[in-house]
Amino acid sequence: MGNTQIDQNLSAALYMLGFNFLDGDSGEIAEIKGNMTIKLVHQSGEELKFVVELPGEKQMTFSVDRYQIVGLAEC
Repeated sequence: MGNTQIDQNLSAALYMLGFNFLDGDSGEIAEIKGNMTIKLVHQSGEELKFVVELPGEKQMTFSVDRYQIVGLAEC
């Protein structure tokens, strides 16, 4: 796993979710490729979130800054 170390619990969880571990020094740890859906969700009173739907009806949720999205579109 290169120079980046992660604990055994995170390593096991990533493996169970279908991630492949990367062997590099760029700080990238793991990746997943395949069929997935990414949704932008904004529920009343909450922050914006990306919901990544993984195979096997699993989800990962990430908070996202609206300015980051706008910035990406402007590049």
